[in-house]
Amino acid sequence: MELKLTNTLKRKKENFKPLKNDNVSMYVCGITPYDYSHIGHGRCYVNFDLLFRLLKFLGYNVNYVRNFTDIDDKILKKALITNLEYQEIANKFIKHFHEDMFSLNCLEPTKEPKVTENIGSIIKFIKELIDKGYAYKVNNDIYFETGKFANYGKLSGKNLDELQAGARVEVNLDKINPADFVLWKGNDKEEFWRAPWGYGRPGWHIECSVLAKDFLGDSIDIHGGGQDLIFPHHENEIAQSESLTSKQFAKYWIHNAFVNIDKEKMSKSSGNILTLQEIFKKYDPMVLRFYFLQHQYKTPIEFSFESLKAARTAYKKLIMAFEKVDDEPFRVTTIESKKDVTTMILKSLCDDLNTPKALGIIFENLDKIKKDPETAQTVKFILTNIFGLTLESLKEKEVKITPEIEELIKKREQARENKDWKLADQIRDKLVELGFKVQDKKLN
Repeated sequence: MELKLTNTLKRKKENFKPLKNDNVSMYVCGITPYDYSHIGHGRCYVNFDLLFRLLKFLGYNVNYVRNFTDIDDKILKKALITNLEYQEIANKFIKHFHEDMFSLNCLEPTKEPKVTENIGSIIKFIKELIDKGYAYKVNNDIYFETGKFANYGKLSGKNLDELQAGARVEVNLDKINPADFVLWKGNDKEEFWRAPWGYGRPGWHIECSVLAKDFLGDSIDIHGGGQDLIFPHHENEIAQSESLTSKQFAKYWIHNAFVNIDKEKMSKSSGNILTLQEIFKKYDPMVLRFYFLQHQYKTPIEFSFESLKAARTAYKKLIMAFEKVDDEPFRVTTIESKKDVTTMILKSLCDDLNTPKALGIIFENLDKIKKDPETAQTVKFILTNIFGLTLESLKEKEVKITPEIEELIKKREQARENKDWKLADQIRDKLVELGFKVQDKKLN
């Protein structure tokens, strides 16, 4: 079956054809480990886990790389606040991230390189950009000159003038162009790593270009991540990578849409972050994975606990339908030779990872599937090996509202009325720890 994917670079759905026969290189931007992973992370990595599984099922040899940005302003700020070493902060949340991905039944990538373990390659990459005239020094920092790259803006579809006024561009009056971005953050204190131009640490964008090049090559098949990374992160990756190699950096750019809460994109500034661990306190991780897969990756999710509860009911129905189906291996040719429901399911998956359509076909034909042992076995294989659903009995804790919980809620409401925000926040954090989502109403 032919796989089709929506390519952000071309702004259309395209047939997938790897650069090198049956070998596929895929790079997905990883987390900055300074806090617990949230449901936006969960959605992203479940989606790319699905793609990883599907590619392998279709017979491709997949080299899947996902990085850790284990040196960053956010990590350093957290280290300062907590009086811990930044490495302790990063390692702690990398550990929690791995636990969350294991709970969501995500396969391990081929490689998970850390930025701090590849500083030599990053320095070499920056030096070559300087030598080629694409980067310059301002005080202790090194910047990429966007005006030197003719195709800057081709991924986001904006021109350079628009991008210069875009979000997350660092303000520095000494830069040649406002849109120029930092490759190396230098200092006079001999902190972090020594480079030919002085001590410092990498900027945000350079790391992914370097790690993709080192672990996958100058040109890769798939580069993925969340929609919020299109600009500036992925735009800047293209500029610095293609300036260095004069080759196309990535053939297919795949981006998943946001998870919105209360009709707003999740963000710490809005205070509407839901961590994976918060969800797992009440819902089995497989329910959340199933919930994500009820939505096509490029469609925004309007998250609510009501819809998650409905997903749990639907997922339980799948578990019951396949609990007595044997887990025996079978040949892929069995699926391809049959013009039946399994073919329809796989065609939906190959049509831009249309998981909601594939699940719809399964539920619409559930009675028919259960009556045919071979079809039931095949569909179960698809659900467990491509969708990544375990189809095991759910392990969930019912959270009961005890008198103590009711008292905490009353105290918090009183604290908010008294505008004692510190106490209100403390009680909110306690309620979250106990497995409750706190959603405030506007005060009169």
